[in-house]
Amino acid sequence: MRNRLHIAILLFAGLSLFAACRHDGTQQNKKKGFGSKQRDLIALYDMADSVYHFKGRADTALFERFIRKAVDFAQNYPKDELAPDMLYRAGVGSMILAKSAPDRDHTAQYAKQAIEIFNTYQSLFPDGEKAEFCYYQRGIIYDDILGDTRSAESEYRDYINRNPGDSISIQLEQYIKFLGKTEEEIAKEMGIE
Repeated sequence: MRNRLHIAILLFAGLSLFAACRHDGTQQNKKKGFGSKQRDLIALYDMADSVYHFKGRADTALFERFIRKAVDFAQNYPKDELAPDMLYRAGVGSMILAKSAPDRDHTAQYAKQAIEIFNTYQSLFPDGEKAEFCYYQRGIIYDDILGDTRSAESEYRDYINRNPGDSISIQLEQYIKFLGKTEEEIAKEMGIE
């Protein structure tokens, strides 16, 4: 039950974020008149994203290169309109690397990097379009990647408190009830034997 609910939440949020993050890089590059740094960063992201979504595997070197460049770009050009979006995508990229890491050390390294990136996003862009989602993403990292339910609950509650009544908050309120419980405990609590 917990896994199904968590998967439903992740799927909904993932699709929402994926839809919000997708764009036709070529058309936007021409429309917005992006310079070479912006175009190169978008192209690098598009390559890493394409390999991940269409081939079903994360190209670690490609994602690492994108993450480094996106973080550097956001810190050096925080007023650039592309900076918040690229920084957020760098955090999601770090989460992808954490989930596909070959061992626990690399998982922890990428998870910590993702948390730091989402913290940086909120620090640089407190009113950014995805600032509130940083709480949610950190919750997923703590819950699903690191297994730290106490920290996950704190992040999820921060998201809920800042976004009362939205669809993700409503689902999270239900999900939090089951954090850290075994399938047997959940079934017993729900009256399912």
